Amino acid sequence: RDRELDIEWQVAAAVTPFGEREDMLELLGNLLDNGCKWARSRVSCRIDEGEGVELIVADDGEGISDADLERLTERGVRLDETREGHGLGLAIARDIVNIYGGVMRFGRSPELGGLQVTVRLSRGGSRE
Repeated sequence: RDRELDIEWQVAAAVTPFGEREDMLELLGNLLDNGCKWARSRVSCRIDEGEGVELIVADDGEGISDADLERLTERGVRLDETREGHGLGLAIARDIVNIYGGVMRFGRSPELGGLQVTVRLSRGGSRE
């Protein structure tokens, strides 16, 4: 809230509702919250549909090391103790993705340079 961020979003016209509303709000909210926390000035969110639903959230922050990528979704792990948070957001996102039989990958955004989180949820996946 204290910073002026440019949040870009793009939702493909073909995307149809997917999953339970509260689950999808929690998933997207945690991914966007993380992107906004670490962004310098820009966050990008793209939602697309192919064989399933794909969510891509990226920021223009510093990104993280390859070694730390593996630790991102560990519950309670905070890679920077100077920032607000409890280390739960990405762990919760991971749990939701797992419930729906999806995949969550982390990498560097080719466009923005910071962290990029890609989530793929299969239309065949369902909430257990």
